[in-house]
Amino acid sequence: MARATVKEVAAQIDQHEAVCAERWSNANDRFDRLEELISQNTVRLWWIAGIIISLLASLVFKLIVL
Repeated sequence: MARATVKEVAAQIDQHEAVCAERWSNANDRFDRLEELISQNTVRLWWIAGIIISLLASLVFKLIVL
């Protein structure tokens, strides 16, 4: 097996760096989408919690008044 030249190794490293850069770009895009989904779900959970609390509060108020 012949030894690789410096130019060949440099070309392989450049190719590897290009592939890794593309993978990280895709990963960062996915991370951004995940952060957005988490943020949306947090808002939805707060809305649901508010609705449940208001329903429970109205039930407690009705029980106290009766």
